[in-house]
Parts: sequence; structure tokens; C-alpha cells
Amino acid sequence: MSKRWRETGISIVGPSNAEALPRPPSPAMYQLDIVLKKGNNLAIRDRTGTSDPYVKFKIAGKEVFRSKTIHKNLNPVWDERVSLHVETLRDPLYVKVFDYDFGLQDDFMGSAYLYLESLEHQRTLDVTLDLKDPQYPEHNLGSLELAVTLSPKEGDIRDATLSQRHEDRDPGELLLGHYLMITGVALSNLSV
Repeated sequence: MSKRWRETGISIVGPSNAEALPRPPSPAMYQLDIVLKKGNNLAIRDRTGTSDPYVKFKIAGKEVFRSKTIHKNLNPVWDERVSLHVETLRDPLYVKVFDYDFGLQDDFMGSAYLYLESLEHQRTLDVTLDLKDPQYPEHNLGSLELAVTLSPKEGDIRDATLSQRHEDRDPGELLLGHYLMITGVALSNLSV
């Protein structure tokens, strides 16, 4: 056993299981950058023949963004930017448009899904989403224009591993596992 390993107080007994240890989950594996550009021919929801549209983004049922309201406009220009950290590409981005009504319940103006699995990584894509009402899918409710960039995040596995709490594991095993993960050394390459 090398002097360095003796000084750490780590002893290895039996075959190594370092390769069998599961990778800890990463808090955010991807960054999704979205520019909400504009809406085209949105649905009329007010008696004046216009609407006061705003947009909500949801992922896995959780609201992650709400745009500003553009008053009295069926072709609003938002030009709003948002960066989201997402764990998985399985959950689509659910986009919903509403007409703001002061003091009343806001009117639904249409929705669409953006399937994150279909996006090319690290490339900005211009996307047009056709808005629909699930109860009346034949109705044309206008469209939204977005620019979308999906980027895998670097270093998350190490960051998550180093910050994760491990009260139920042996401190020596953790220290060795962290050292080997950081240096890229496999236990099977060590002579003990």
C-alpha cells in the first residue's frame, strides 16, 4: 500500500465495488434558453375585438415563466428571454396563452407543447407553435414564435456528488470515492 493511502486511513477489504456505485442525480442536467418573440393572429377574447394576451410556460405541471401582458393586441411582440434549468427532456414545455381580465378569471386563448427531446443540442432553433384548444382541436387560435436553445450542462455530476449529503455511508468510502471520481482513477487500477 502506498504511503499516500496509508495516511488517509482508508483500507480496502475485498473486491472493489466502485464501478457499481450509482451516479447521484444531478439537480439540473440541461439549460433551456427561450426567447418568446411574438404572437400571430391570436384569438379574440374581449368585447372590443381584441385581447390582452400573456404566456405561461410549465414543465412537469410547475409554472416556470409568465410573460408580461400586452394590452389590446392580437399580434403582440414580447421579445422576452428566460433561462430554465431542466432535469430531464422527457417532460415537454407546456405553453399556454391567456387573455388578462381585470377582476375576472382570465380567458384561455390556446396552448401547445414543445417536446424537448426533439431539440438539437447547442443550436438555436426558431420555433412556431400553433395554438389549439384541446376541446376544439379544429379551431385555429393563432401561433407563437420562439427561439429555443437547449444545452447540456457540464460538471453537474461532480458538483452534485461533492455537495450531496451521505450520512449513512462510511466516511473513508466517501473520501476514496470522491477522490477517484475527481481524478478519474478506477479502484481496479489501484494496487493495495
